[in-house]
Amino acid sequence: MKKVLFVIPDLRGGGAERVLVNLVNHLDKSRFSVTLLSIFDCGENKKRLSPDIAYRFIFKKQFRGNSHLFKALSPAQLYRQWIPETYDIVVSFLEGTAARLVSGCGDEHTRKLCWIHTSLRDSSVLAQGFRSAEEAKRCYAAFDQIVCVSEGVRQDFAQATGLDDMAVCYNPIDSESIRALAKQAPPVEVDANMLNLCAVGRLVPVKGFARLIPILRRLLDEGLPVHLYLCGEGAQRQKLEQVAQDAGVTPYVTLTGFLDNPYALMARCDLFVCSSFREGFSSAAAEALLCHLPVVTVDVPGMAELLNGSGVICENDDEALYLALRDVLLDENKRHLLRQSAAKRSKFFDIHSSVRAIEALLEAR
Repeated sequence: MKKVLFVIPDLRGGGAERVLVNLVNHLDKSRFSVTLLSIFDCGENKKRLSPDIAYRFIFKKQFRGNSHLFKALSPAQLYRQWIPETYDIVVSFLEGTAARLVSGCGDEHTRKLCWIHTSLRDSSVLAQGFRSAEEAKRCYAAFDQIVCVSEGVRQDFAQATGLDDMAVCYNPIDSESIRALAKQAPPVEVDANMLNLCAVGRLVPVKGFARLIPILRRLLDEGLPVHLYLCGEGAQRQKLEQVAQDAGVTPYVTLTGFLDNPYALMARCDLFVCSSFREGFSSAAAEALLCHLPVVTVDVPGMAELLNGSGVICENDDEALYLALRDVLLDENKRHLLRQSAAKRSKFFDIHSSVRAIEALLEAR
């Protein structure tokens, strides 16, 4: 049996965090002894961990200046300080701080893997969590295997780092659980007389939720009875509430906060919208398909692979997103066809085959 350690900054309500919990819960425990190390002991996904997963953390909560502390020490010093145990495999399941920490493992008998969940084409993004973009390149080069969640992410990462020996492995989505949860009563009341849009994710700038609200204002001004549900929690909550108030659309925007079961709400909406400036392989969009929900999205890495023609992809700018949403909302037949297409594409997401592919990666030498 192989001893495997997964490292992640925390277990908040983001897509990568949810994916990691899905993965470790479904790994074959007769072959893998799994430990999950969270740098900070926080996050809604912690309660979803299976009892047979050993859970550890470094700090009880986040604190001001933690990034300076991490960068003050070398990767090797960080690893020796916080990961004294020996493992067969150590996995950084996110870019940045977790990757810098795991890259410091100096045991030649330990295999080091790193998951890349988003586009790191820009050097400023590549450098996040590191002292510089050059240090990031050196740390990523120290891994035995880089795993990208989509071909688009792989291409961007290769361009940014010059590395080319990478695997592509799609995120495991807990399809069976999502289908069952989607049939439950929704946690938020949905007005069937409205055209209901939903967007799911952490309330942070990269998700682009702030640009959805002015688009909603334009759609309402055209007489479309539209309501927007933003499912998630994060640092931008107050800003989004203010943007909605300034646009005069507060009655038409519901910030649900983090939901244990967003799928029951998603299943009763008319459209899922992705407004992100950057993605890798959108778990939320995959989950929308499993809820048979039509998807309208801006063009971000991974989305074309994920949808495979089953949704609407527009250029990544505000005007293009407005026009795409307007086009679909005005055409009931198009929404019907997109829903049928989503239902067909949803069959692609099978957690058992996804986990088997990752198990093969873990066991490879």
